[in-house]
Amino acid sequence: MNTAISRIQEDETILTQFKELILITCGFNMETGREQSLIDGLSKRMTARGIDRAEAYHALLIRDKGELNNLIELLTVNETYFFREPEHLNLMADRLIQEFTAGRNNRPIRIVSAGCSTGEEPYSIAIMLRERFGAESESLFSITGVDIDSTVIADAKRGIYGKSSFRGMDQAIMERYFEPVGPDKFQVSDIIRKQIGFEVVNLLDSSYPQRMQMPDIIFYRNVSIYFPGQVQREIFNRLAELLSNGGCLLVGSTETYHHNIGTLSLVEQDSLFYYRKTGTPAMVTEDRRKNGRDSALTSIVKNLPGQMSPIFTGKTDNLRTGKVKKPVDQHKKQPHVARHDIRERFEKALDLSRNSLFNEAIGILDELIDQDATFIKAHTLKGSLLLNVSRFDEVGSICDHVIGRDPLCLEAYLMLGIIARQQGNEDAAFRRFREAIYIDGSCWLAHFYTAEIQFARKDMDRARKSYETTVRILDEGSLKEHGQSFFPLSVNAEQFVVICRHKLSLLKEK
Repeated sequence: MNTAISRIQEDETILTQFKELILITCGFNMETGREQSLIDGLSKRMTARGIDRAEAYHALLIRDKGELNNLIELLTVNETYFFREPEHLNLMADRLIQEFTAGRNNRPIRIVSAGCSTGEEPYSIAIMLRERFGAESESLFSITGVDIDSTVIADAKRGIYGKSSFRGMDQAIMERYFEPVGPDKFQVSDIIRKQIGFEVVNLLDSSYPQRMQMPDIIFYRNVSIYFPGQVQREIFNRLAELLSNGGCLLVGSTETYHHNIGTLSLVEQDSLFYYRKTGTPAMVTEDRRKNGRDSALTSIVKNLPGQMSPIFTGKTDNLRTGKVKKPVDQHKKQPHVARHDIRERFEKALDLSRNSLFNEAIGILDELIDQDATFIKAHTLKGSLLLNVSRFDEVGSICDHVIGRDPLCLEAYLMLGIIARQQGNEDAAFRRFREAIYIDGSCWLAHFYTAEIQFARKDMDRARKSYETTVRILDEGSLKEHGQSFFPLSVNAEQFVVICRHKLSLLKEK
């Protein structure tokens, strides 16, 4: 058996055959980063079946759906817990449900949790609705949880959970809806369990069960991250077709923008985004993948909050008071300029900026923008230089221009957030930083400033989570990498970590 697994590891052709089979049948992308999970799963199942040839096991998977499901169950990641990302749950219960209740015509409001894993999400939905609507929720709502893994669906039906599923849950809620059934084990109460139907469903299957048809709300959160782009679009389109007219589809906060492909309307409400089935998509942008996007996690920072000196040092008087050209009219015909020449001159502007020669850098950037108004990096570099000297009106105009050309430009939303915060408009700043997180969930800078705003608002639970997210992102990568970016703003990421840990210690004391 070890020989067979070694051969799979060494022979890329054989491993590719298994990857392709998993991709075709369930949509999972087992490329770099998940290969070892596939190899481990193959080893376990081949041992269990007494098969010592990779080709023989591959042939078995093709003809035996039960064995294929056994392998898939080893490949799924079932990390979840109750009331995860509660903002979306509150949006559903406090705002969206009211709309559907008004026009439901005596039929239950149908809610589907797609990729529900061990059931924490659909049970959280049922509990929250029970809290809002009391016993009437039993007739008002029909809740369905589906997942490809039959093992986790069996666990969901039992509704028995350990302590890890209750992180952050309010003790009073836990006492109302859970009963102890053993050491550190708790079972969902019958009144909640009977409200939910669970089904084993492969989201790539040609048809879905009746319980999934015509839902009013679909939760499809933290599932698509396992799929490659083409599969993401295919499943999203299928779920969109299922929705009733006016229905809503909620995805994870880090998944929002890469699903904005024109199928559904992207709607913002209470600083949150979700998708809605309407006649005409409201915020359609082209489907842009993040592959190849320049990292911009630290491209825009003026000061650390209240305690750091400006990032740039050197002569800035002329830059602070000088006149700067407005963004070029996007319809103005531009002369042809060789791309390599533009890149070389941009690099020169970058070097000048790093050496505190800001006026010279701005001059080159203005020339580049005159020659090619579509060169977004020239706009955002210019904006970052002006932001450092508090020329906020000009930076705002640049950001508006950039977003008009590229609605997914992370740097523009960060700059607008920092401007709003410096001007004391915390609500606008919070909205901009949340938009940055929707564009790139690994944007630690946006998570950090979100935490700062939540801390100032005394929203301690959310502030703690945001600080923890910032630290986790920085800890998982190279601090040197996170502290330097494409732009000439040198940020000591270690100092951000120190601030976060200090705030977390304060929150722990509270």
